[in-house]
Amino acid sequence: TESSKVSKFSKKEFEAYQKVYHKEWDHNAMVDGIFEEFADEINAKVDAVASERVLDKTREIARKMKAKNRPIEEIVEFTGIPAEQIETLSKG
Repeated sequence: TESSKVSKFSKKEFEAYQKVYHKEWDHNAMVDGIFEEFADEINAKVDAVASERVLDKTREIARKMKAKNRPIEEIVEFTGIPAEQIETLSKG
């Protein structure tokens, strides 16, 4: 295995080994960090889009309830949308 080979290195060989592989390890760590950052950004965007879709659907339900002349209090209870926002929704 790699570790058994390295354990037999002289001090000078080990230092040379470290220099060579240290650059590779740094590169791999940097690449991993970049991918992790992109993954975080993508996940945040996906979460934002999903949240907006849920909110759009909730507003649609509130509009339909308002069009059926359901009481504002009931719409607030079922959708969680504040009464002030419900009153501004169009009935269409």
